Amino acid sequence: MIVKRFKDYSLCEQLVDDFISSINFINESTEDETKQLILSKYKEKFGNKKPSHQEFADFYHQLRTDGIDGILIFDTLNDIISSQDDKEEDLDIDKTPYQRVEKKVLSDLRLDTKLIFTFGAGIGAFYPIVNQMMENCGIESIHLSRETVVLLTLAAITIVFIEEKKYKSSEEQELLTKNSKSMLEELRMRGIGDGIVKKIIKAIQSIKNIFSIIGKHIGAVVSGVIDMFAYTSILIPIMNGILAIIGKYDMTMDAVISNFFSIGVGITTRIAKHGLIELLNKLRSKIGIKDKEEILKDVESSDIQKFSTFNDGETKQNGDLINEQ
Repeated sequence: MIVKRFKDYSLCEQLVDDFISSINFINESTEDETKQLILSKYKEKFGNKKPSHQEFADFYHQLRTDGIDGILIFDTLNDIISSQDDKEEDLDIDKTPYQRVEKKVLSDLRLDTKLIFTFGAGIGAFYPIVNQMMENCGIESIHLSRETVVLLTLAAITIVFIEEKKYKSSEEQELLTKNSKSMLEELRMRGIGDGIVKKIIKAIQSIKNIFSIIGKHIGAVVSGVIDMFAYTSILIPIMNGILAIIGKYDMTMDAVISNFFSIGVGITTRIAKHGLIELLNKLRSKIGIKDKEEILKDVESSDIQKFSTFNDGETKQNGDLINEQ
């Protein structure tokens, strides 16, 4: 069985028989009703207008949030959006270098692509951050190509997705776990052990704390990393600001964890405080003066430490996805 998907998002993918069997339990009448619901929502959202790259990603994300199967979404909408296939080359021009590499990585490793659509443009904001942290580590034995950065980021985000239990079924969990193991194995072959992946995950979770302290004042309430992707309009500028801070202070994964993870437990280091002020200044077009004052008041009420001396809350991973190095 070949699932045909919108070319701008992924290539045709051959699904293994056991995965096909796992989704065949869907009652045909229920499936027909769901297809009609998808078509209805699509027409209501776009009418006769052709959605942009980001509009379609956001629409897909909303349907997935509503519990609709990703494969069924693409099967239902394939005929409608296939008319855009001849514009693939034009759309590729607008993609960042990381997005073009992303497509190659997914194809080469035969990875499931639903996560990319779930995250939309938000995932792209993490690639340069991961790249900068790795560059600041200065590990000479690792060739840090764009392909490696994309693979490392996708592996980390996918594992977080599994840990936060954002999957819709046990079959989806199994498929994502299989994909994660494939990515981890490829990373090991490139000289990146599980210990580095684990630090990237912890650093991303630490960055989430920065997003949370800002987001709660502008209506973007998140409980985990994956929740951030629902707020693309504010996620991307915040990530760009954090990238600038990581670059300015030459922060590695350990430095990001030490300074940013603490904010989530009411302890603020001096770098985190000054970095947050710089970040808010960069976000002046998104955050009003009153909100900025409230955010800074929260930070001022925290215990200030020159260096982080607390336990970062790290716990052993469940299962054998990541091993200690």
